Amino acid sequence: MTRYWPALLSVALSLGAVAGYVSLLRVPVIRNHPALYVGAFALATAIAALASWRAARWANLAALVFSAALLVLGGYFNFSLARIPTTAPALRVGEPAPDFTLPDAAGAPVTLASFRDRTPVVLVFYRGYW
Repeated sequence: MTRYWPALLSVALSLGAVAGYVSLLRVPVIRNHPALYVGAFALATAIAALASWRAARWANLAALVFSAALLVLGGYFNFSLARIPTTAPALRVGEPAPDFTLPDAAGAPVTLASFRDRTPVVLVFYRGYW
């Protein structure tokens, strides 16, 4: 059993990184900065690669494949799939705003076009209580 400790360490590190990420998903520092668990996947892959290079046993090779797959999937997810979508450019000063419809204080729908060429319009956005 002692000859399989690098493979076990590699798999435990990979699974620990997954469990830590899932359990701390609501913490913005963890969710928005994937370097911690992607780094753990890379370290687990390096441990398994070193163990496989020293002794090509099935457990070492399986740990290498497992850790490398998590490294590739974690990197692909965080650096390709989870990117912030591009937004349309902001309006320039003097450029007309696009038309929209929102409810007023009484709940009646009001469109921006109904105010064009009549009166200046001021839009106020407030965050409210979250």
